[in-house]
Amino acid sequence: MKVSFNYLDTDKRPILGAKARKLIQTVLFTEGKKLGEINFIFTSNKAVLEINKNYLKHNYFTDVITFNNSVKYRISGDIYISIDQVVINAVHFKVSIGEELARVMIHGVLHLIGYTDDKRIAREGMRAREDFFISKGVELDLFSGNEFKL
Repeated sequence: MKVSFNYLDTDKRPILGAKARKLIQTVLFTEGKKLGEINFIFTSNKAVLEINKNYLKHNYFTDVITFNNSVKYRISGDIYISIDQVVINAVHFKVSIGEELARVMIHGVLHLIGYTDDKRIAREGMRAREDFFISKGVELDLFSGNEFKL
């Protein structure tokens, strides 16, 4: 099974590899899930807006959209991430682009697992899990070096 990184309609390409895959595997293992095939597609605000309009009938920018293909405990799906929005979020939340990119990747995987953020209490729970996995990434020294950078 695998985690892949692809790019669509963007010049901004994060440097990702073994550390990013380790973070995703940590999320899955901790949540009691197995890796199927997760495809991250890094793209632009424009492309994510079109996906949001065409598939979800939403007319606004977002940082991540997931399409879930998971079966039972094997987690699979496509996760579209707007690199433009990740940069905007990082400035807004006063965090590094790398940390925000990792958070959005974790957020997408949590959606594939079944977490939702459509209500305040669910959003708070999801944010707590994101914080937990960001802290795990720090413990595992996943944010050092060139990974999680544009």
